[in-house]
Amino acid sequence: MRVLVVGSGGREHALARALAADPGVTGLHAAPGNPGIGQLAELHAVAPADPAEVTGLARRTGADLVVIGPEAPLVAGVADAVRAAGIDCFGPGRDAAMLEGSKSFAKQVMMAAGIPTAAARTCRTEAEAASALTEFGPPYVVKADGLAAGKGVVVTQDRAAALRHAGQCFGTGGAVVIEEFLDGPEVSVFALADGAAAIPLLPAQDFKRAHDGDTGPNTGGMGAYAPLAWAPPGLTEEVMNAVVTPALAELSRRGTPYSGLLYTGLSLTSRGPRVVEFNARFGDPETQVVLDRLATPLGGLLRAAATGDLAGAGPLEWRPGAAVTVVIAAAGYPGQPDSGDEIGGLAEAAAQPGAYVLQAGTTARADGTLVSSGGRVLNVVGTGGDVAGARGAAYAAAALIKMRGGWYRTDIASAGS
Repeated sequence: MRVLVVGSGGREHALARALAADPGVTGLHAAPGNPGIGQLAELHAVAPADPAEVTGLARRTGADLVVIGPEAPLVAGVADAVRAAGIDCFGPGRDAAMLEGSKSFAKQVMMAAGIPTAAARTCRTEAEAASALTEFGPPYVVKADGLAAGKGVVVTQDRAAALRHAGQCFGTGGAVVIEEFLDGPEVSVFALADGAAAIPLLPAQDFKRAHDGDTGPNTGGMGAYAPLAWAPPGLTEEVMNAVVTPALAELSRRGTPYSGLLYTGLSLTSRGPRVVEFNARFGDPETQVVLDRLATPLGGLLRAAATGDLAGAGPLEWRPGAAVTVVIAAAGYPGQPDSGDEIGGLAEAAAQPGAYVLQAGTTARADGTLVSSGGRVLNVVGTGGDVAGARGAAYAAAALIKMRGGWYRTDIASAGS
């Protein structure tokens, strides 16, 4: 089959890498992609969140399957338009994608389905926000209701800072969700869904805070690893039974069946797993480690989800060992990142045993020089027989990357992280 991947980040590079390795994929395109993806797929300069542009490109390339990576195109209804054109698409329609597009909507679905999650209040005024903060107490958790590229959440002991974040959201015409703080480590569980059936992928853990020791502001994710040897036995089955299956049933009941990747972000609290958030697509950077471990060809799986045929997909196969991803970010991230800085050392990093580099926020100058063009610039993936070995490979390769102001956390997947 011919596949079109929509998006331009590290997640899309990981998807393209896995699809290129699938013998059933005979043609691979990406829109708009990045220079790293361009080594695997033919790139096309279209606006990824424009339904008409993506649909037109899918027709021109003869795509049998469109795989939508980021959340913005899903919330914009790109999947709906592609399917309306008679082309298979991996990704939920606009209404179902509101699981990520609106924190308030996600809470409504969870409440209706009886899914364990934090108690929460949707607030639209500063008075409502102040009342909710008093109700739940510190640590204060304030989430922008809409899409915020992973940076719309503030968790703080400082009530004034919590109110400031809420006020900023109100100032742009948005609402906020204020909720009780959930204790315990966080885990990401992905499930492929076809509207009725669902298949879980390997659980992973990501690191959202900017700095070592899980300090600093929230980011889109600074690293990830899998598998999780410390995860409770039966965690995946519990999440499928208590979260994924009820969520899919509730969305079907509402007339918006969910087809695509359902991302469940969990906190393993003292009271059991609780849902922190839903995302409507592959997580970034967890995808980079999960797909590295997946031995089952990806293209056939995604098409089975897109066509309602997951029930016949069979059990998934996983490679032994572990994978760790370290994100290299530009100076200024997660605020306004620097751009245009030359990137060196990629060949040396890729030559490290057990390591490779995925590109995220990159672009190429006219002379071919690779430069930074986003906040999270590169994903360095290390693999090994266990997490410690994979971590060592990732950091050995990351140390060889040269970019002015480039930085990364040094504690991804460490014993104390």
